[in-house]
Formats: sequence, C-alpha cells, structure tokens
Amino acid sequence: MIEKIKDYFQFNKKERNGILLLSCLLLFLVLFYQFSYLLKQESKTDFSSFEKALSELEYEQESVTEKQKDPLFYFNPNTLDDKGWLALGLYSKRLNTLRNFQKSGGVFKVKADLKKCFAITDEFYKRIEEYISISEVKRAEKLVVKPTNQLVELNQADSLQLVSIKGVGPFYAKQILEYRKQLGGFINYNQLTEIWGLENLELEKFQQQTFIDLLYIKKINMNTVELEKLRLHPYLNYKQAKMIVNYRKQHGYFKQVKDIRKIKPISLELFRKIAPYLKIHD
Repeated sequence: MIEKIKDYFQFNKKERNGILLLSCLLLFLVLFYQFSYLLKQESKTDFSSFEKALSELEYEQESVTEKQKDPLFYFNPNTLDDKGWLALGLYSKRLNTLRNFQKSGGVFKVKADLKKCFAITDEFYKRIEEYISISEVKRAEKLVVKPTNQLVELNQADSLQLVSIKGVGPFYAKQILEYRKQLGGFINYNQLTEIWGLENLELEKFQQQTFIDLLYIKKINMNTVELEKLRLHPYLNYKQAKMIVNYRKQHGYFKQVKDIRKIKPISLELFRKIAPYLKIHD
C-alpha cells in the first residue's frame, strides 16, 4: 500500500521540468500583480470645464427675488440710451413711447417730470426715483435766469473755478480734482462727501453754486481694460478688479455692463456704484 502511494508522488524528469516551469510562471504572475502599480502612469484630470459649469449653475440658482430685481444705477433720463432704459427694466413698447415723447420736445427738467410721460408707470418711477440725476438741467436754467451768478460745472472745472465756490479753498479744490480723476467724473453730489475733509460738506449750499453734467463722465471699457488700471478705481479693490478681468478671460467679452453681476463678489450695491463708469465698447 505504501509503495503504491510512493509511486503516486514520484515524477519522471519531464514531469519535474514541467512542474518547475509552471512554478516559475506562477511566481512571475504573482510578482507582476504585486508591482503592476509601478507601471501605471498618473493622469491628471482637467476639472476646469466642470468648475466653469458649476459656477454658472450656482449663478442660475440665485434667489428669485434677486433675479426679478433689475440692477439700478444713477442716470440722466435726458441722455440715457436705449440699452440703459432696458437695463433699468423699462419694456420695449414703453421705450418707444418715451422716445416719441422726447422727439416731440419733451425734456425732463426735474425728477417729477417723468410722471408726465405715459411710458413711466408709478411703480417704475418709485423704483428709479432715487437714481435719477438731472441737476444739470435745473442749474442750466438758473444760469440763464441769473447770468450774474455763474454756476460751476464740476466735471470740467479747473482749480480756479473750484476755488470760486464759497467754502472751497485751494486744498479742497485739489482734493476734488484728484478724486474726480480717479472716479472718471461725478454723477451725484453725495460723492463729494467721500473725499477726505469734505465729509461734512453742506451739500445744499454747494449745489446752489454748481451743477453736474453727466456727458463728461469718462467710462472704462470692460473688454479692454488691464487689471493695473481697473484696480485704481476708488470703488474697486484689487481682488474685485482681478475677478472682473479673469471672468472676461474665461467667458469672453462682456455683452452688457450688468454681466459683471454674474461674478459672486460683485454685490448689487457695488454694481450700482460702479456701473455708470463702465462700458463694453469704445
């Protein structure tokens, strides 16, 4: 019986060679499996497209209230173009009515004059009333009535003209000129209180001697401006200016000024302040 078992486990030379070869092959496969990860090349996944789509999705998911509320900005109703009225939320049909009113000689001399135009509803007027700036029209009329009291136009005045304003000396005249250059021009009198030393300026008396013409506002082309220039504007810091430039590089040229609202850090309040100084083409 034992002899039969021995015979069962005995192999001839050919069988032993086969077993050895098979053992080597198994050992090679085991080693290859254990160290195969060393042969793999790491591949970096490009998530830029995904991040872009995610940012666009986040913007689309903004609150309904925010979407329905059109961004507002300071404007002169006598000089505002069609794109500006549409950006404020005026419907196209009402815009045609407004243009017909102006072609027939209609001029807005004071804010309340907008109510006389059928294109402006009470609800629309209440929403934009705070941002209407037509002081230059009223000042021009006063200039005609009282030619001896010549008014100073703030966006063109030089230091000598500014010094002629009661309460403004050489130092403050210089401060006003420097801040006007940084801004690109004044759009309302409250901006004067942003100047160091003029925080407590008596605006009512100042307005009696001056007027503002929005036609002289110098605007920045959002689609061509470089970061170093944009960051110098008083209403933007370096981070915000960089985000605007980077957004343009990633998404292409801005089609309208309010497109910068797609950039999360640009709040509605900041947009209202900076929008009058921006344009999309020369």
